[in-house]
Amino acid sequence: MREKMRWISLLLVLLVLLLWSEILLACHKGGPMGFADNDPGAFSLDISSSPTYVAASTVGTAGCKNWDYARQQQLHFLQNQWSILEEDASRGSGEHLVALARIMGCTERDRLDFTTMVHNDYSSLFNKAVPDINFLHKLVKLSSRNQLLSCTG
Repeated sequence: MREKMRWISLLLVLLVLLLWSEILLACHKGGPMGFADNDPGAFSLDISSSPTYVAASTVGTAGCKNWDYARQQQLHFLQNQWSILEEDASRGSGEHLVALARIMGCTERDRLDFTTMVHNDYSSLFNKAVPDINFLHKLVKLSSRNQLLSCTG
């Protein structure tokens, strides 16, 4: 009987370790929720109300340091479109500048003010800047100081 209890205990410990490793691996460098590929089709299904998705997105990101899906998407956009965005910002117009306003949470009404602000502050924003989180922080700070804008950043 005692031997059987030891085996059961060992199996329970192994099961706990297996489940814990799944949680720890959820924060790997594959990106938010483990989506490592940039296939837009991967996001086309509406699975946000699925109980499996809700549990996976809650438990799967528990303990992930600084996990913010929106911020990850903003950084991805900056890194992939930086040179064109910098050119649009220097002119004060362009599709990439409008796209930046959208991903920064600006309403349709705020987009012109946002693009004007980025153009007017071009030298302080883009001078030796790189497309990273510091650029986004600088942009959010600048937007919050502008009383005309209500972008959510």
